[in-house]
Parts: sequence; C-alpha cells; structure tokens
Amino acid sequence: MPLILQEHSIKQYHNEGFTLAKGVITNNLIVSLKNILTEWSNITISDWKEKSLINDIEENLPFESRLAILWEKAGRPQYIRSPRRDLICEELFSALRHPTLLDVSQDLLGSEDISVHGIFNARPKLPDQLWTRTPWHQDAQYYPDAETKHVLSIWIPLQRVNEHNSCLQVAPRSHNIGLFEPYNDPETGFLGLSPEDQKKMSGLSVPMALGDALCFSQCTPHRALPNKSRSVRWSMDFRYEATNNSTEIGRRQGFKARSSDNPNSLTTYKDWLSQWRSIPKGSY
Repeated sequence: MPLILQEHSIKQYHNEGFTLAKGVITNNLIVSLKNILTEWSNITISDWKEKSLINDIEENLPFESRLAILWEKAGRPQYIRSPRRDLICEELFSALRHPTLLDVSQDLLGSEDISVHGIFNARPKLPDQLWTRTPWHQDAQYYPDAETKHVLSIWIPLQRVNEHNSCLQVAPRSHNIGLFEPYNDPETGFLGLSPEDQKKMSGLSVPMALGDALCFSQCTPHRALPNKSRSVRWSMDFRYEATNNSTEIGRRQGFKARSSDNPNSLTTYKDWLSQWRSIPKGSY
C-alpha cells in the first residue's frame, strides 16, 4: 500500500516519467538542507575573502541572495557549481534517509528495501548565468548502468520556483524512448542531449511551492529554465533505488537506508563517511 502518494500520482510517474508530490517535504527537512547549504556557502565565500576577492563576507545578507551578490563583488570566480563531496556531514546523512523521502521512494520504486544512490547534487543556480544552467539531459547519462535499472530522482527546491526563477521542465513520456546518446554541451560544460535530440523535446514547466518534490525516473529528459530573478535558485536532488536492483555507481558512495527484512543491515553514518575519505574535498 502506498505510504504517502495517491494512486494517480504513482500511475502518472510510471506513465509520464514524473510526478509532482505536493507538500510532502517537511519543514524540519527544509531547515536541515538550508543549514547544509549555508555552511557550504560560508566556506565558499570565506575562500573568496582569503584570496582578497572581497573585503567582507557580509553575513547579514539573506541566504537567498548572499552568494550571488558576493560572487559579483568577487569578480565572478569559478567554484564548485554542483557541490557534493564538500556537503558530506551527519546532517546530510540524516536528510538523505529522512522518512518522508524513503516513503516516497518506497511508493514509486515498489520496494520496502531502499538504498540511497551515491550521486546527489546541490544546485546554487545564479541569476542569468549560462554556467549554472542545466540543459536537457537524462540522469542515466551520468551512470549508464542505470538504463535498465530503476533509479528515482527527487528534486527539492528551497524556495517557490516558476518559469521566472528557474523551475524545471520535463518531457512527459520521453522516458520510454530509453537512453539518448550523451552529448557534451559546449556552452555549459554539462552532459546532456544533442541539439538534434533537444529539438524532439516538448517541455512541460513544473512550478513548485516550498515543500513540493518533483519525482522523475533516470531516463526522463529534463532541464532547468534560466534564472531571471535577482536571487540564487537553491535546490537539492537526491536519488534512490531498490537495494536488490541497485546500480554499481549508486552503491559506490550510496548506502542502505531501509530494510523490511533486516533492519540491522542498514548503513551507519560512520560506515558511509568511510566511503568518502579517499575522495578529496573540492571534488564533484
């Protein structure tokens, strides 16, 4: 029996390749994600000050715009636009295995044994910047062993999003086509769909309120629209898979988060942390 999602949402996910889970993200999870990203932002901005790119870290500025304002003042330096390794902490471990996210995953994956996929991202998307704009792509293009396995992506914005400040677009039903040939986008540096395949996409914009989660499969083409606001569009995206059908790359830095048969087999934070020790900070 579904734990959170209604039957029509589960059906839409399988038929259309996506579903919008409205209001499922709890306030305590949103606060945790903002705490994690604030800490990363503090480190990034402090590095600019140490390099004398800025004179003041301006901690009084709001979370929504501080990174963008100081990035401009620093002369638009390059930084990790999709941080991963630098976010590793116990608070992130707890967020990744938050009961709500595991319940949604159980509904859509059809399994009571859930693993967190090792690839997750934070997206501090800057205003009107091609450099942080993600083009049409499929998540499975980044881990091709997932083409024949089921990996669920859950995208969580940390503010209301619409076409003005960079909501996502999805291409309904295109997940049934399978994996497109990966293409290195020369404008953004992201892996994605070729210009020819992009022309085949009919994008559906998905405006979202704070607390919503957009769920889509590993083969669902999607992209982020330009951020035309004056603030950073913050988001995080996590991935989940059934433990008995997990991908090799998912297991590499992932972990077991729920098991109906053997709760004692779940990964501890200490064990998960050990999987990251050989990966240097600053890595994607």
